[in-house]
Amino acid sequence: MARNKRRQLVVDRRFQLRFVGSFLLSVLVSLVIFTLVVGLYYWVSNMAGENLFKEFITIDRQVIEERIIIEEGVERVVKVPGTKTILGIKRWELVLPAILLNNLIIMIIMIIFGIRYSHRIAGPAFRINSDIDKVLQGSKGIQIKLREKDRLREVAFRVNKLIRRLEEAEKEVS
Repeated sequence: MARNKRRQLVVDRRFQLRFVGSFLLSVLVSLVIFTLVVGLYYWVSNMAGENLFKEFITIDRQVIEERIIIEEGVERVVKVPGTKTILGIKRWELVLPAILLNNLIIMIIMIIFGIRYSHRIAGPAFRINSDIDKVLQGSKGIQIKLREKDRLREVAFRVNKLIRRLEEAEKEVS
C-alpha cells in the first residue's frame, strides 16, 4: 500500500525565502563575473582582429623601438612605434588562464558567502545546544541570547520560554 504523505516543503517561509534568495544572489554574481570575463575575452580577441574559430590566434603587440638619428651633426633618440607579431598561440593557451582565474574568483566568493551565511545558522545552533546542556546539568537562569542577524531566533525564543516554564514548575514543586 503506497503512502500518499503530504510534505510541506516551506515550513519557515521567511527563513527559507531569504536562504534561497541569498543562494540565488551568489549564483547570479558568479554568472555575471563569468559573463564579464568571457565578454572581455571576446572583445580583446575582436580588437586583435582575429577570428575566434581559427585553430591558432595571431596576436599583434605594439612595441616602441628607440632609434638614434643623426641630423646636422646632432644625435638624438627617436621612439618609433612598430608592431611585433607573435604567431601560433593556440586558443586554449589564451583562454585557459582567464577561465582558471575566473573560477578561482568565483570559488573565493562562494567560500566567503558560505562561511558567512552558515555562521548565522551554525553559531546559533551551537549556542542553543550548549545552553540546553547547561540547563540539563542543573544551571538556573539560563537564557539563550543570539545576535541580531543570527538565524534560529524563533527556536531560541521558544527554548527560552520552555526553560522559564520548567524553572517555574520546579519552584511550584519545591
